[in-house]
Amino acid sequence: MSNQLKRTAISISLFGETSVGKTCIVGVFIGLDFQEEHLSTIGIEKNNTIIDLETGERIKLKLWDTAGQERFHCVSLNSLKNSQASVIVFDLTNKESFDRVIDWLKQIREYSLKLPIGLFGNKSDLQGRKVTQEEINALCEKEDLVYFETSAKNNKGIKEGFIKVATMAYQVFGKDENKKGEQLKNNDNNNKNKKKKSFC
Repeated sequence: MSNQLKRTAISISLFGETSVGKTCIVGVFIGLDFQEEHLSTIGIEKNNTIIDLETGERIKLKLWDTAGQERFHCVSLNSLKNSQASVIVFDLTNKESFDRVIDWLKQIREYSLKLPIGLFGNKSDLQGRKVTQEEINALCEKEDLVYFETSAKNNKGIKEGFIKVATMAYQVFGKDENKKGEQLKNNDNNNKNKKKKSFC
């Protein structure tokens, strides 16, 4: 891996219903101890770390941890303005959180069709799984998602997942910060006059 830090900063926004474990995933990834209980995220919280991509580049990774409660969805989706990729998290023991993935996908893609999207099935350490692998595989194939089964408690699958999604974003948007901004603003190449959508 290269030891030289690139100027590029890749930002990833995390989405998903409340209590699926987004904050725990981010905390464990940046080196904090896992906590069984914590306060729900209100609005958006940003965390930074340094990672080595699959391609060898060392970059700054910015993680936007967003609120899952419906009343904060508008604020959460606004984090896409600063992101080059997204991760949707669901709870493997909560079928409803998986069913809501498609709604998050629709809203993310209304903003940009270019953003790489990862799917994390969290809480794999728990018994009582409610989502089958067949259901996950079908969704990922249909929606072109990269999937990682994760456990914040056991620190499983998280590092690999973020590195993969960040690498995908780097390959889409490259090293040039200005170029990344231009690509995001022009995510619908076939409709130059399309008005920018608002989530509020």
